[in-house]
Amino acid sequence: MKMFYTLLIVGISTVLLATSGTFTNQIALQIHPNSFVNGMAKYQIFALTVGILTTIAILVLNPESRQFLNTGQLSIIAEKEKWLGINGKSSWTVNGLQLLFFISIATGIFMFLAVKHTNSIHHFQWSFIPVILLFSLTNSLTEELIFRFSIVGGLFNHYPKLTLLIISAVVFGLPHYFGNPGGITGMLMSGVLGYILCKATIETKGLSIAWTIHFVQDIIIFTALMMINVRQNTF
Repeated sequence: MKMFYTLLIVGISTVLLATSGTFTNQIALQIHPNSFVNGMAKYQIFALTVGILTTIAILVLNPESRQFLNTGQLSIIAEKEKWLGINGKSSWTVNGLQLLFFISIATGIFMFLAVKHTNSIHHFQWSFIPVILLFSLTNSLTEELIFRFSIVGGLFNHYPKLTLLIISAVVFGLPHYFGNPGGITGMLMSGVLGYILCKATIETKGLSIAWTIHFVQDIIIFTALMMINVRQNTF
């Protein structure tokens, strides 16, 4: 039953995020004069609320899950996984930095191509930075609470580690077919990322590695989205 209720909670949260426009469009709130930024701000408020409620639900379902709501044991040796370049001899601090580097390169290339394709390469403005950092912080936190904490916290002492890794990869990857990066490539990239971040969360018993990697990816993604969607003299 733990599996059923955990997936139900995560499923409902995912549907709420996917259909967020139905709710945010009803919010008559002008947070920013730019329509893209205003819409994204309303989404972040809604999504973070969903993330917090999801966390509370998992804590009620499995009180032991609270142990994952911390930075984790960063000095612990990462379990060997050849296809990720993890040799099983170095700490999660070392492996986390290595994974952050290579994942960021992949995300950066993908988003650079998107910016170049839309002829938005010269649209960057320094005034974007506070908004980019804020959205990256809230978005990465929301998604880590829903797709990592909820899955690991709800199931970690009831199902094998590999089961949790696969669930995280699938549940995190599928919705990103409609996200950024999107399509089949975006879905596969997000699926692999979901697997990696779930592995980090389980082994370190904390969210700091996963959240940090996710946060940096969102900085890259939101920078590109701002360049594509916000023109000069409109921000």
